[in-house]
Amino acid sequence: MIGDPVLRLRFLKVMRPPARRRRRRLGMWMVWPALVLAVIAFFLAKYAAGKPEAAPAVTMRAEPPVIREVAQPASVWQVEKSTGSEVYSNGLRIDTRFEVASHPRSYLAFPSSTAGSRAPARRSMPAGIVFHTTESALAPFEAGETSALKRLGESLLDYVRRKGAYHYLIDRFGRVYRVVAESDAANHAGYSVWADDNWLYLNLNESFLGVSFEAQTPGGQSNDLVSPAQVRSAGMLTEMLRSIYQIPAGNCVTHAQVSVNPSNMQMGYHTDWATGFPFAALGLPDNYARALPSLWIFGFEYDPRLFGSPDNRISAGVGLAEQDFLRAAAAAGLQPAAYRKTLQQRYREYLAEVRRGGQGQSEEGDK
Repeated sequence: MIGDPVLRLRFLKVMRPPARRRRRRLGMWMVWPALVLAVIAFFLAKYAAGKPEAAPAVTMRAEPPVIREVAQPASVWQVEKSTGSEVYSNGLRIDTRFEVASHPRSYLAFPSSTAGSRAPARRSMPAGIVFHTTESALAPFEAGETSALKRLGESLLDYVRRKGAYHYLIDRFGRVYRVVAESDAANHAGYSVWADDNWLYLNLNESFLGVSFEAQTPGGQSNDLVSPAQVRSAGMLTEMLRSIYQIPAGNCVTHAQVSVNPSNMQMGYHTDWATGFPFAALGLPDNYARALPSLWIFGFEYDPRLFGSPDNRISAGVGLAEQDFLRAAAAAGLQPAAYRKTLQQRYREYLAEVRRGGQGQSEEGDK
């Protein structure tokens, strides 16, 4: 489009690259396809030689949990008793101003050593401790919330006193209140299930003492809502009760471990303390590692979403109980489903005998 030949020549000299630069560009366009083809050929050859196998997943075999044996605590005795309080030799102080009477404890304990035995023993001494949480409204545990903390604690204490809900309540400040007399039954666990080496227990309202922390356990977890003061007081209270009543360490368990629902034959109607309970801080072994009697002795079932999760420490006891159940079914020559029905019928027969025995009414849920 440039009419002047001189200007056109100058323009072409400026815009047209020298021949050497054109050859270099041409060479680069030839090299890149070669490199791409080489990479493709490499991967094709590797694929033709066989697709590499993924490394096999390593399955960790879970070792049976070790339960540390704990001796009976040293003797603990009452040092002082006055109107409204008791003091014990291990430093425990109990506020007794709100104590109420229920009905005298009386329960049937079934021999656990002989599965077919139907000779229960009538007993009146507490055989164990069930640890609970109140699941009540909480305020932040901070100095600025002291008034709210005290108000909520007083309201809670009034409520559990009217319900006769526990033998002991430990508030956010670590104060220990006796709610129901130790000699009486409290409405804390209903027809729950536990067993030790010698006895089966089917009504823990009567046979076990109930100790509750003012706390919430969403999803069964403590979520650090139990204060250090509560843990210290619970340790002293547990030591005192075990010393006076000679309670075995293995019978100090959480509500989630013992709670059952007889209407659908599932364990875990209540899930407080399904994990996170400070057994060691209370001078106890890790009782989460004990096979749950409701599963392997009485054939109860469970929701694996709640109790099969490794996030919940109770899953250790659930797994062991399932192993014991399957071994017992094989030894009996029965399929698991048939064997489970046999065990569940056994529970119903035991429960009917407990009810005929005239023991106290159960709490809602564990009935």
